[in-house]
Amino acid sequence: MSNTLIQVNHLRKSFGDLEVLKDISVDVKEGEVLCIIGPSGSGKSTLLRCINQLEYPTGGEVIYKGKNLCEKKADVRKFREEVGMVFQKFNLFPLKTVLKNVAMAPVLTKHKNKKDAEKLAAELLAKVGLESKADVKPDMLSGGQQQRVAIARALAMEPTALLFDEPTSALDPELVGEVLGVMRDLAAEGMTMIIVTHEMAFARDVSDRVIFMADGYIVEEGKPEEVFGNPKEERTKAFLSRFLES
Repeated sequence: MSNTLIQVNHLRKSFGDLEVLKDISVDVKEGEVLCIIGPSGSGKSTLLRCINQLEYPTGGEVIYKGKNLCEKKADVRKFREEVGMVFQKFNLFPLKTVLKNVAMAPVLTKHKNKKDAEKLAAELLAKVGLESKADVKPDMLSGGQQQRVAIARALAMEPTALLFDEPTSALDPELVGEVLGVMRDLAAEGMTMIIVTHEMAFARDVSDRVIFMADGYIVEEGKPEEVFGNPKEERTKAFLSRFLES
C-alpha cells in the first residue's frame, strides 16, 4: 500500500451559511480499506460526495492519480468510471433484470460487447451469491439482495476503488450481514475502499485505518486497534463508549 490513489487536501464544503466540512485532509493508498465513522450530521456522507464530485467543494482539492478533480478541466466522468460508488439506496432499474442491471454500464460507458458484458455480469452475480437471480426483476429481491446487485454493478466497471455511503443503513438488521460479507471478501481481495458506516464491528475488523468525524472535522484517525481499543480524544471515547461496553 505504498501508492496514494486518492488525496483530499484542506477540503471545505458549505451549504449556504452551514459549513459541513471544515478543512478535511486525508489520503487513501492503493489496496487500503478506510472506514469513516461518526455521529449523524458530522459530514461523512458529504465528504464522500465531494470526493465523487456529486457535491462540488467550497474549497480545497481532491487529487486522483495526481490530477485535481476540482479543476474545471478535470475529467470527472472518467474518474467515476474508475471509482465506483454504492449508495444507501440501491438505485436499480426496476424494469430490467438483475443481469441487465449489472451489464448495462459497461456497454453504455465502456462500449463493451453486450455478450461479454453479460458474461462478466453473470460472474459477478455468482461472486455476490446471486447467480440464481439473474433473470428476475429487482422488486423480487430483498433489500440485502438488491444491495448486493448494486455492488456487482459497481464491480462491473472494473474499478480501481469503491466508495460506500452507509450501504447497510437502509436494510433490516437481519440482512446487514450478507452485504457486509461481500464487502469483507472485497477487502480480502485487496480492493481499495472508502466506507462510511455505522457498523462498528465491521469497521474494527476489516479496515486498515479508521477516521472518526464530528462537526465537520476529522477528530481522530488511526489503525482500528488504536481508535477502538485506545481512543485518544474525549469525543471519540464518548461516541464509542456504548460499542466498547458491548
